[in-house]
Amino acid sequence: MTGTRALPAVALAVLLSSGCSYSVNGDALPEAGVTPATTTSAGSGAAPKIAKPRTVVGVEPCSLLSKDDLKSIGPFKKEPARKDDVIQESCQYVLDDGSQAGRTVVAALYQKYEQVRTRQAKGHEVVVDGHSTWVLCEPTGGETACTATLAVNANRSVLVAMAQPSGVPEQMLAAMQPLLKAALAKLPVV
Repeated sequence: MTGTRALPAVALAVLLSSGCSYSVNGDALPEAGVTPATTTSAGSGAAPKIAKPRTVVGVEPCSLLSKDDLKSIGPFKKEPARKDDVIQESCQYVLDDGSQAGRTVVAALYQKYEQVRTRQAKGHEVVVDGHSTWVLCEPTGGETACTATLAVNANRSVLVAMAQPSGVPEQMLAAMQPLLKAALAKLPVV
């Protein structure tokens, strides 16, 4: 699929839901367990906080999250799979959360943090382990989709996204925080 970096909302919708779509330009909702950043304006132009720069070179996207990292959500419903045709350098995890469809989590070695911050103007910044993280949740119909993009170096970020039928954004973001930390810990420090 060409243009996936220009149309991440479409790409994430394809990865996260079965037949449901959402826009990543919804209202940001507060989440539990993270530190609000001092700069929250999408247009501020401030450089993201990066406590320890990490490299993504040579990192396999499906190694960002393990069964142990995801066990609080549920066991694998099927094996993690690369989805580069939808979002470059991404992996889809379908987990058995007790629902028929399961819950989908996506992890990706993603684009520059500032690009995400500009595109998702209604999101807001929090700090996770000293790294700026841009979060956005949007309920659409019976589905809620949340994305969290964590700055790892000047040119790249790590994206973690989750969709859940009738999801509560605060609970979803709280469940995503340990996933962000786990993915960050797997990246080599520069």
